[in-house]
Amino acid sequence: MISSSDTLIFDLDGTLVQSVEFDDALYQEAIVEVIGRRDFDTRWESYPNVTDAGLLTEILTRLGVTDAQQIINDVRGAFYSKIRTYLESGADCHPMPGAKEAILALQSAGRRFGIATGGWGDTARMKLEYAGLDPPDVLASSDDAISRTAIMQHCLRQLNVDDGSAVYFGDAPWDVKATAALGWRFIGVGAQLQDSCDVWISDFSDPRWLEAQQNLTGSG
Repeated sequence: MISSSDTLIFDLDGTLVQSVEFDDALYQEAIVEVIGRRDFDTRWESYPNVTDAGLLTEILTRLGVTDAQQIINDVRGAFYSKIRTYLESGADCHPMPGAKEAILALQSAGRRFGIATGGWGDTARMKLEYAGLDPPDVLASSDDAISRTAIMQHCLRQLNVDDGSAVYFGDAPWDVKATAALGWRFIGVGAQLQDSCDVWISDFSDPRWLEAQQNLTGSG
């Protein structure tokens, strides 16, 4: 499934952290709070760029808003505050099963890896902290680019990889689409992609991942 020479890049929400439901709900709340409207399409798969910055940019375009940068900054700030309040209240923010152990094993073996998330960087780091996950060598986010493919490429460049490709772990259809566009290898994680991709694991406690991890880390 994975070779010892492969570069590994992970999505965050729904892949390493069980945060999809509260993240999406609070993202929509932040948009409504700032723009004072809720008449926007929340079928994210219909958008060209399913990232925090990409979705909001398209929403504002469809609503006919010009000079959107201040609104984007305000939504980002409101979203960060909502995520922080939610997490500080003691709400659940769990790692995916086996994710903490997987990261620790990779770090212990000296493996460099990255996270390429469609979320904004400050909220991504906060979710990692509350989930008890160590930060990776590189975290690329919606701060770095609007499109998911560009975020993934930025992560790869920051990892100083020569061959221009990686193995990407994701949980959603847009992860599959972005990985295919880049010509990278993809491993689906979680129930949403079961039977929808060639290589799939339920989570990082899956025996298929544990077997692959032994090859990556030399453990076992």
